[in-house]
Amino acid sequence: MERGNIQIKMEEGKAPVVEATLINNGLWLTSNEIARFLGCFVQTVNGHLRSIFREHLLWERECSVCNRYIDKGIEKQTVFYNLEVLIFVSYRVNSLEARIFRQFIHSVLRKHLKKKKTSDAKIVWKYLPAQSRYRLN
Repeated sequence: MERGNIQIKMEEGKAPVVEATLINNGLWLTSNEIARFLGCFVQTVNGHLRSIFREHLLWERECSVCNRYIDKGIEKQTVFYNLEVLIFVSYRVNSLEARIFRQFIHSVLRKHLKKKKTSDAKIVWKYLPAQSRYRLN
């Protein structure tokens, strides 16, 4: 499974940079990777995930994939979460990395909207339940 990659590069005297490599417009991370990326504890991420799924803000079956494998005769599993989960969790975590990521998301959205913008056109989000959940027109 190709999962993509995302990281924050911080250099002294320069603005932080978020580098994301998406595979098929997607990104898949474990809860440990999400915690490391957002600069918080994995227990914090897991608590927010339970809350997000319990409140039906996201549906776990739509935004996670379970990878089962056998290691030394023991069946194990790893759960991967998509980019949408990372965005939701970043709004619940109060860390420098989460704030940098939220600013990155806002700037990417603004740039995208400016590209689509014309003088008399309006932008509409459409809900697409079977595919990716939202699409800009």
